[in-house]
Amino acid sequence: MRFFAFISGAVLSSTLVACSSGNNNSNSGANGETSSGGSTFVGSGGTPSGTGATSGNGGTFVGGGGSSGVSNGGTPGESGGSPGGGGTPESTGGSPGSTGGAPSTVDGGTSADGGGGVVPLPPFPTSGMPLTGPDNTWTWIDFPDSHCRDGSTAGVSVNMNSASKNVMIFLQGGGACFDATTCALNPANASTQKTGGGSVGVFDRTNADNPVKDWNYVFVPYCTGDSHIGTNASGSISGVTGTQQFVGRLDMEAYLNRIVPTFKDATQVVLTGVSAGGFGAASNEYLVQRAFGTIPVAMIDDSGPPMSDKYIPTCLQKLWRTTWGLDDSVLKDCGSACANPDDYELDFTKFVTESTTKAGIDTHVGLLDSNDDGVITLFYGYGQNNCTGSLATPVPAATYDQGLDDFRTYIEGITPNFSTFYPPGTTHTWLASATFYTEAVGSVRIVDWFKNIVVGGPAQQIGN
Repeated sequence: MRFFAFISGAVLSSTLVACSSGNNNSNSGANGETSSGGSTFVGSGGTPSGTGATSGNGGTFVGGGGSSGVSNGGTPGESGGSPGGGGTPESTGGSPGSTGGAPSTVDGGTSADGGGGVVPLPPFPTSGMPLTGPDNTWTWIDFPDSHCRDGSTAGVSVNMNSASKNVMIFLQGGGACFDATTCALNPANASTQKTGGGSVGVFDRTNADNPVKDWNYVFVPYCTGDSHIGTNASGSISGVTGTQQFVGRLDMEAYLNRIVPTFKDATQVVLTGVSAGGFGAASNEYLVQRAFGTIPVAMIDDSGPPMSDKYIPTCLQKLWRTTWGLDDSVLKDCGSACANPDDYELDFTKFVTESTTKAGIDTHVGLLDSNDDGVITLFYGYGQNNCTGSLATPVPAATYDQGLDDFRTYIEGITPNFSTFYPPGTTHTWLASATFYTEAVGSVRIVDWFKNIVVGGPAQQIGN
């Protein structure tokens, strides 16, 4: 039996669920072969960092795929139209973005001038006021055009370094809202999330091993219950009072309208997040890359693994799609490349990868997740038995492990620039924790793997 405390800054509730053995322990640190395509493999001989489903930022999360889960912290909803749906011009000849976007194309087809070769991404124009704040201090910036699930306004926290042009955009986790149980464990506003990301893990400016210690940080809280990808401003959930604004994608567009002009001279951008924020980072990678134009955006997803309907049944993916309004976000981005809207996660990953490659942008991407993630296995358990499952019916460890392996095999067949790191055990999220520097498989620490992606090194496949 496991007790999982689902928290948003403070413990909201505890849920007793029956699943595989293990105890919560977020802070115990853990102590190759080569594959084709230049990827490095390290076996899973390292000691698990902890046998409990723990968060790296003071709590246990439940994430969700292409969707979200229950985690700690939160991120606001969004405002503004989604690309191609009343927001940014996407058809050929669309306006250029603030970073100098080229004419757009449709569905990754031929370039706008009728020739072959490079196919620019559809631009996402940005023209907002730059963000400001003192160096090395978290500063909350309210966005009146953003919304949380309960209708309150959201915003972002920034921690600036005027000596750097580069920026890390961090999406917080904080749960999912798709039934009365999950909504009760998910923050509906950003009131407790305005102090930023702290000073641990990737936010530690004092650790020489941190590859982004001197960068600017933008912390996106989480309060929309939709893994930062919803567009449904009039949602309803049985057993939950009031209209639910699942507008995480719309909020993300509003934030980018000011983030990009702030860092228009950046040479490097990292988009990352934990749990629901990890799913959000993966699902918003295409949007963020469009907004920054040809500046490469490295995306690192901590504990938000995309999987096929073999592991996330179509009934569960359909529930997320219809509840959160994904037809007007990731599925609109993906278009015909996502043939089945209820089994889109792998197709969307392929679409984003191939689109950036065709655009001539050298992006490097990574997925970090334990091979028996003690939180996401619970979350995906809702799909068990034709979606009659719950937190009490987790996905078996062996099944989840196979899902991660299948994703690795799939993505290696598409791009040489996608890294994976699968520590053994049930720990959930590392990036905002001190274990970011201590967790290792063999001789490779998570921080080393993370740095390799940031600097654009050869892909590494670590663990399993």
